[in-house]
Amino acid sequence: MPHLHVPADVDAWFAENGWFPGRKAGESATAFVAAVVEESRKRGFPVEPFPAATDFLDEHAGLRVVHDAQRDAYLEFTPVPYWGHSFEDMAELSRNLGVRLFPVGWDSTDAELYVIDEQGRFFCMHHTGDYYMGTGKHEAMIGLYRTPMQDAEDFYV
Repeated sequence: MPHLHVPADVDAWFAENGWFPGRKAGESATAFVAAVVEESRKRGFPVEPFPAATDFLDEHAGLRVVHDAQRDAYLEFTPVPYWGHSFEDMAELSRNLGVRLFPVGWDSTDAELYVIDEQGRFFCMHHTGDYYMGTGKHEAMIGLYRTPMQDAEDFYV
C-alpha cells in the first residue's frame, strides 16, 4: 500500500502508473463520460457530467493505479462496472448531499465506487457505507488510506 502524506506522494504514486503532469486522456475521457451517461440513463437514474468530473477524467481516465501488486489490487479510472444498484445508490447519496455526483473510478479490492461532486469533493461508496475522501485528487487519495474515513453523512444537507 502506498504511504501518502503530501501531494507529491500522490503524484509520484500516480506517475508510477502512467500519469504525468498535463496528461490528457482525450478520447478515453470522452468515451468514459458517454458510457456512464448512457448506462445511468438505461438504469433509470441518469447522471450528467459537470466540470469537476470532466476535468478530473480528462487527466486520469484510463489509468490503473496499483496499490497492492501482490494481491493485484488497484484503482481503476475507467467506466465503472455497473454493480447492482450503484446508480440508484449514487442518486440517493446525491440527494442527501444536495449536489450532483458523477462516478470517476472504482477499487478492485472491495468494489468501492469513487464519485466526485460539483465542488470537487470525492466520496467512496462502499458496501459498509459512504465516506468522504477529501477535496481534490491529492486530499482524496491521502484520505483514502486514512482510517477511519469520515462518514458522508457529516456532509448531508
